[in-house]
Amino acid sequence: MKDRLNVLSVRPTRRQFLQAASLLSLGCLSGCLDNPKTLNFYNWSLYIGPNTVKEFEQASGIRVNYDECSSADVMFAKLKIGTEGYDLIVTPDYMLRRLIRQNLVQPLPKKVPGERLYERLRHPPWDPNQEWSIPYLWGTVGIAYLKDRVLPAPDSWKVLFDGKYGRSITMLDEKRDTLGAALISQGFSGNSVNPQELEQAKQALLRQKQWVRRYTSDFIDDLIRHETSLALAWSGDVHQAASDPTVGYAIPKEGSFLFVDNMAIPRAAPHPDAAMQFILYYMQPEVAAGVTNGCGYANPIEASERLVRPEILADPLTYPSKETMRRLVFQEDLGAGEKLWDRIWEEVKR
Repeated sequence: MKDRLNVLSVRPTRRQFLQAASLLSLGCLSGCLDNPKTLNFYNWSLYIGPNTVKEFEQASGIRVNYDECSSADVMFAKLKIGTEGYDLIVTPDYMLRRLIRQNLVQPLPKKVPGERLYERLRHPPWDPNQEWSIPYLWGTVGIAYLKDRVLPAPDSWKVLFDGKYGRSITMLDEKRDTLGAALISQGFSGNSVNPQELEQAKQALLRQKQWVRRYTSDFIDDLIRHETSLALAWSGDVHQAASDPTVGYAIPKEGSFLFVDNMAIPRAAPHPDAAMQFILYYMQPEVAAGVTNGCGYANPIEASERLVRPEILADPLTYPSKETMRRLVFQEDLGAGEKLWDRIWEEVKR
C-alpha cells in the first residue's frame, strides 16, 4: 500500500449511516452548544464504522450528535451562511482549500501525529503542514455497472455518453465528479477552467440527459435493484454492494480522480477540543481499520493495514494497483473558475 500511495502525483462523496448514530437536527445544534461533553459531527452517510461513534463515546465520555451531509456544496453553503454548532466536518480535499481561504475553518488546536499517515499523505497539497486538517478516508471515482448487462466491461468514460444502454444511467449529484468526468471524456483535464472546454463538457452532459434516470449520490440501491445498468460512482460505495456479484466497478483508461476527504474544525465550532479528541482517537490504527472494515473506503493510517480485513486490503476496488494509481489525479481548487463551474452545473441540472 505504501508503494501505491507513493506513486500519486501531487494532487488526485459518499454515502444512510448506521441507525445507532443519532441524527443532528438544527434544533439539536442550538440546544447542544453549551455542553462541553458534546461533539456535533457533520459527515457523509455510510461513511463510518458501525461501532466507531459508540466506542468513542465510551472511551471519551463525549456524546456524539451525528448529522449527514448530502453534498460538498450543501456543507459549504451551511458554513458560509453562518450555521453554527458543528464541531467537526468531513470535507473533500478541493473544498478544504476553499474553506481555508474563506476563513470558515480554524487551525487544529493540537499537533497531529503525522508520521502515522502514509508518506504521500503527510504533506498533501491542500494542507502541506497538516495545520487545518487530517485525512479521513480516500477513494476513487469510476463507473459502477451490472456485469450481466454491460458487455464488455466498460473501460472508457464514453460508455456513459453513447446512449447504448438507454435510460439506464445515474450520475453523481456532485458537480466536481460529474462535470469532471465529462471533461475527461472530451479529452480535457478534469480540473479545467477553460470556458471553451467547459462548454464542450456541458454540451456532452446535456446530450446525455435523455439517458440519465437521475442525478444522485445514493446510487447503490438502484444498481442492486437492477434499475440502472451504469452509474458514475465512488469506489467505497460500490464496495458496499459487493455482496451482489453482478455489480462491477471500473476506472476508465482515460484516467479519473483520487479523492481524499479530510476532518476539519469549523471556525465557529463550540467544542473544538472535543473535535480534536475525536481526530486523535481516529488516528489509532485499530479505529481507522474499523472504519475501513465498516464502510469499504481506504483510510490514511499505514499501520492499520494489518487490521483491515484481508479481502478488503486485496481488493483493487479499495486499494488500487500501482498502475491504476498513476492514472488518478486530485481534484484541484478551481479558484476564480468556481463561479463558471457553478453556472454550468446549474444549466446542466435545470
